[in-house]
Amino acid sequence: MKAKLIAFFAMSVLAAACSTAGTDTANKPAPINSNVSANDALSGNAQKAEADANAAHSAAIAAGEPTLAECYRSKVAGKTLVKEQTFVFDHRPYEKSCFVTFANPDEMVDKTDVPRGSTFHIFTKGEDMFEFPDAFNGQAACWVEALSFDDLNKDGLTDVIMSGRCLGAKDSYPTNAIFVNVGKGFSTNEEANAELDDLKNIQEIRTFVGKNLKRFFD
Repeated sequence: MKAKLIAFFAMSVLAAACSTAGTDTANKPAPINSNVSANDALSGNAQKAEADANAAHSAAIAAGEPTLAECYRSKVAGKTLVKEQTFVFDHRPYEKSCFVTFANPDEMVDKTDVPRGSTFHIFTKGEDMFEFPDAFNGQAACWVEALSFDDLNKDGLTDVIMSGRCLGAKDSYPTNAIFVNVGKGFSTNEEANAELDDLKNIQEIRTFVGKNLKRFFD
């Protein structure tokens, strides 16, 4: 009887050991291929990223859509393109186009200054198709800080939110605007825009307009 108990105990210990070993093996990471160096792995990732970018570029060309690089080639005489506020724009009535922001060098201290005298344009196939109404109510030395494209009144047409600033006597102050998509272009209401001037960012503007649609949309 004693011998049977010893044999049973030994088998139990062996089974537990096998079970533990199986769990450890399942939790271990897959073995690393020692033949692939870290530099080779990074190089492979870079090549894949480049291939993906080239594929996206080719797909855009095939679809007739501009690339951001093509948008950056847009030009207006006497103006400087602002890359940070220039985007591919694929919204009615200017599908497959570019939303391009320009600054006026005559209003800027130097090339590193904020983009004073900002104006907004839609370019299609390299042609300036539309210039947005004055976002700054005739004020000089104003610039854009952020832009957003949103269908604010849910009519299926994309509107433009602009958050900007103007240079005052001692400091700059916020100035914001909504450009309403009217189907054939964009319009803005200076009186309604004046109600946005205390708002600090795009989200605050979006929230305010959402609660006061009738002030901005007929």
